[in-house]
Amino acid sequence: MSEAQYPEDEFDRIGKRLPQGAHRPGQPWWHGFLPFVIAVIVAPLLAWVMLLLINSHPADTSTADVSSKASQPANQSVSPEATQTPHESEAGDESPAAPESPSTSESPTTPETTGTSADSSNAAPQETEGGSVDKSSSVEVFNASGINGLAAGVKAKIVAKGYATVTASNFTGTKPKQNTIYYSANHEAQAKEIQQMLQIDMLVQQQGISGVQIVLVEKL
Repeated sequence: MSEAQYPEDEFDRIGKRLPQGAHRPGQPWWHGFLPFVIAVIVAPLLAWVMLLLINSHPADTSTADVSSKASQPANQSVSPEATQTPHESEAGDESPAAPESPSTSESPTTPETTGTSADSSNAAPQETEGGSVDKSSSVEVFNASGINGLAAGVKAKIVAKGYATVTASNFTGTKPKQNTIYYSANHEAQAKEIQQMLQIDMLVQQQGISGVQIVLVEKL
């Protein structure tokens, strides 16, 4: 069958523009040289980058070495001062410690204690050589209760214990809230003996009186 029997259509026109047969189109001439060109350009660049990296690291390490060497002498210069500072401070603390305890600073306390002991010996209760209480001191019994004969009865008890100078009378003035025994500084022993005898709880040392005074506000 000849081709002249059929008119040319669109498929015939497309076929003229495409390759004829089962084959690929040919490659350009420079396609085989492309890998070599890339290798020639990239290899120097990589070498240059490696040189930069190698040159940069030694500079950093040398700088670190210089700084470490500079810091070591500073530390060594400070450390002797730090080690010597405690010794110097201890020496400074110990040096003024010696003159802090002069014997003359505490010597005045001795006369004060002796004076106190002397006062206490003067204020000691009057006692006889045998150790018994001196019952020659005066004892006054005051009745502030309003009960007739209360002071006289207490006087009789005290006289029965050996006290010779005992008086009984009514109380005038502001009376205490409970039965009270007043005594001077030199008659504490007599006051305590009378307190034990009469079972009176309140015992008061009073200035300006002589001997022992008993104020009764209620019945014993």
